Amino acid sequence: ERLSQINDFSLDRGLGLFAGLKVLPKSTAISTYSYSIDKDAITQFQETFVKNLNQIDESYYSGKTINLDFHTIPHYGENPPLDNHWSGSRNKALKSAYTFIAQDAESRMTSYINADIKKGEESEEILHFVDYWISVKGIIKETLVFDSRLTNYGVLEKFSESNIKFLTLRRRGKNLVENAFSLPAGSWNEIKLDIPKRKYNKFKVFEHVIHLEKDGHPVREIIIKDHGREEPTFLVTNNFDFPVETCVELYARRWRIENKIAELVKFFSLNALSSPIVIRIFMDVMLTMVADICYRLFARDIYKFENATPQTIFSKFIDVTGNVEIVDNEIIVQLRKNAQAPILISNHVFKKSYEIPWLNNMKLKYVWK
Repeated sequence: ERLSQINDFSLDRGLGLFAGLKVLPKSTAISTYSYSIDKDAITQFQETFVKNLNQIDESYYSGKTINLDFHTIPHYGENPPLDNHWSGSRNKALKSAYTFIAQDAESRMTSYINADIKKGEESEEILHFVDYWISVKGIIKETLVFDSRLTNYGVLEKFSESNIKFLTLRRRGKNLVENAFSLPAGSWNEIKLDIPKRKYNKFKVFEHVIHLEKDGHPVREIIIKDHGREEPTFLVTNNFDFPVETCVELYARRWRIENKIAELVKFFSLNALSSPIVIRIFMDVMLTMVADICYRLFARDIYKFENATPQTIFSKFIDVTGNVEIVDNEIIVQLRKNAQAPILISNHVFKKSYEIPWLNNMKLKYVWK
């Protein structure tokens, strides 16, 4: 759990041992170190971290789609050197850090985050992500899923030229809505989404091909009605391989990245900026991404808790007392038994000993007493 004051644990010998030290550095030392970090170091660390994860297990980033979204992190200090960005949750523009987030739609693992986005360059950030993802995986074969505010038609033209697949919303205009309502009743098809507990999982769709304005690239337009909204929804995609049901379902599952952002805000205090300086904000959000991924990896090893939130994992499995004992070349973590202890005790993952590279390959072992 993210803390507001590191001094609360500055004398914790267990955390100091984990870091390869006797105790954690004081807040002044850590702040001084963070002052020397530049944007290149942060982006290189993020790319190397995600690339190594992908090499360890390709299932972490193997989904058919990647969810993309922006998040506005507000700053309430006086005259911060930040631009005004629109905040949908507050319905107004605020002095804030505009943050771009990417997530594998299947594993729900965050793959990219950037808080160093200048005003006026928001629509180009998705291109930076594409370059980054090609650097990580060597190719981008996933379909990018995002809403209509994330970028512009010029970028969609570039994607069509480069054969990069996308699935997005088309902004509703008066003429679009009127034309949709004027379509003959027989031209609509009824489909059903395989999404449990969704209130409206049956609705009508109409699909046809349209062309992007500038270069005339063909794209599919899928119009949806009778889905719980007064006006129809317009999906646009250049992926002609997915059935229409798949397109609608994949976009419906874009809520996963919205849930992810909510988790980052609630548990990791993403909106609690430590500084008005953009580069330090970037450092914070990148480390927040790393912490969230660590929780996701931990959850994947616990049966029936694979999709649990970080808050649940922390309260049930991590926020427990114990002792640390060093015997020869082995670190023994003795944890007190609680209601959830049998889940970990019976798990083969926690029965093994693991070498810790940054602690001279000392072995880490868990026991419960």
